[in-house]
Amino acid sequence: WGRGNGFAALGYCEALSYVPEDHPDRAPLLAMHQRHVEAMLACQHPSGMLREVLDFPGSYQEFTVTCMLAYAIARGMRRGWFDDRYRAALDLAWQGITERIDEAGGIVDACTNTGVQEDLRAYLDRPAVFGRDDRSGSFALWLALEMAQLRGEV
Repeated sequence: WGRGNGFAALGYCEALSYVPEDHPDRAPLLAMHQRHVEAMLACQHPSGMLREVLDFPGSYQEFTVTCMLAYAIARGMRRGWFDDRYRAALDLAWQGITERIDEAGGIVDACTNTGVQEDLRAYLDRPAVFGRDDRSGSFALWLALEMAQLRGEV
């Protein structure tokens, strides 16, 4: 499930942002985060997006998981957890995300609120939001701020 992995990536980011550099568990935590981001990037579509079900080709390209992964990479680059090799994947995700936001703030293909589902079919059948969505818009704003900070604009 894409967003389940996205929330894990956010959790790693937040933890790494606050765990002291000299904490004995920091290095293993960072290594887990880096492996997780690499695994997610292996599922990135040529459009820059990730899917609702990451490894299921028929699953739609989902907005919020892409925002969460891009945020994790942008923050990681800014904080030194990821190097410039991640820039192309980040830029591709940013392009895919910005192409899915209209001038009125509407979003294309953001999964509706989803808890743990019974099976793969239930994840595949989750409806997608077309229009305004506070949750998805918030993820896009988090990413936009992180991108601006990475570029030195704020």
